Amino acid sequence: MSNSSKKPVRRGAPKDGGRKIKKKGNVLAAEKIEYIDYKDVNLLQRFMSDRSKIRGKAVNGHSIQQQRELVTAIKNAREMALLPYTKRVASVGRGPRRGPSSEEVVDQVAEVEIDDQVTESLVEDTEEGEA
Repeated sequence: MSNSSKKPVRRGAPKDGGRKIKKKGNVLAAEKIEYIDYKDVNLLQRFMSDRSKIRGKAVNGHSIQQQRELVTAIKNAREMALLPYTKRVASVGRGPRRGPSSEEVVDQVAEVEIDDQVTESLVEDTEEGEA
């Protein structure tokens, strides 16, 4: 075997930019909670973001087994409609993506009809003047 058949080792910046996530203390162990019940919505919401995303194990500070039980309980609570799948958050700074409202369209159509009537009356006046 020659050294040329080995793949080059790539060394670059880490994908996360070198930032470390600050690990929280284990809330379940601190409060001595052994069983995570899907009906305990207040407890489950503590481990979800403001948009109802499930926070990761590194952020929550749980063991792998606790995180699995937590995720299962959250998913069961969502199925039972105790927790939302997502929460809509209003965006700030951008206007609506919709086109003009129906009232604005009616106003525009009325203006066009008035313009057409004015042009027709002008055309009739000029025809009468020529005759």
